[in-house]
Formats: sequence, structure tokens, C-alpha cells
Amino acid sequence: MTAEARASLADLARLKDEIAADRRALSRCLDDMRSVVQAWGPQAVDRAHLALAAVALHGYYSALEAIIERAARILDNSVPSGETWHRDLLSQGMTEIPGLRPAVLPRELYGDLVALLEFRHFFRHAYAVELDASKLRQNLDRALAVEPPVSQALDEFGDFLNRAMKSLSG
Repeated sequence: MTAEARASLADLARLKDEIAADRRALSRCLDDMRSVVQAWGPQAVDRAHLALAAVALHGYYSALEAIIERAARILDNSVPSGETWHRDLLSQGMTEIPGLRPAVLPRELYGDLVALLEFRHFFRHAYAVELDASKLRQNLDRALAVEPPVSQALDEFGDFLNRAMKSLSG
């Protein structure tokens, strides 16, 4: 095995491990979101549950974005910059690069994921704002709805990484 192949194999192994850690974070955030939804009755939940929902939504999108950014950095050797880099990164992760890698996530999720990105941006910069229960609930429902196709896409991306590693190791 050449030194270049060993380095590529090491990069892919590291990417695979880092994605696994990010997926564990996604899972913890989803568990928190589900617990808030379960506690939600006819009335909005209390402030503590609203705060947990906001933190979980923030963490969920952040972990998902970390996966895309890791793949972009290691496989594409390119991460967007500038004012729109978060949206550009999401679009990059939803784009198949023939001969290099499949899309990390399906393009059909773009609108929902942009909405979650916008919530994360709001939450990061809204230091003393009262959380809007109805908007939080919409975003919780959105995150829980995209979870199955996100999970499936990440499983398929993991399969791609496994095949790439196998082909490099001979």
C-alpha cells in the first residue's frame, strides 16, 4: 500500500469515527426532543421544557452540520466561506460529486433543514428572548419528521465510506 493510500485510509477511518460520534449526539438530541413532545399536552410545556427543546434543536442541527463539514473538509477538500457559508455547506452536502462521493443528505430535505438552520441561528443570537412555544413545536415536529430520511442517508453514506476503505485496503 502506498503512503498516499495509507493517508487516505487514515482520513476515511477518522471521518467514519467522527461521524459516529456526531450521530450519537444526534441521537441524544432526538431523545430530548421526543421527551419534550411527549410532555406537551393541550397546553404548551413549561419554560424548562421549552429550553430543553431549543437546546436539543440547536444541538441536532449543529451535529448534522458537523457531519457535512467533516465530509466536505476530508473528501471535497473544500468548505465554503463567507456570509452564506452555512447554507452553502448544506447545499454542498446535498450534492453528489461523481467519482468522488455521493450526496451526504437528500436534496428534498433542503427546505426543512434550512428552517432548522435558521432556528439555530436565532437561538445562538437571541440571548434574552422569550421562546415562542408554537414555533418551537413546529421545529420539533420538523426535526422529528426529517429524522428517518436523515438517518437512512447517513447509513448509506457510512456504507459508502466502508466500501471506499475496503477498496483502499485491497
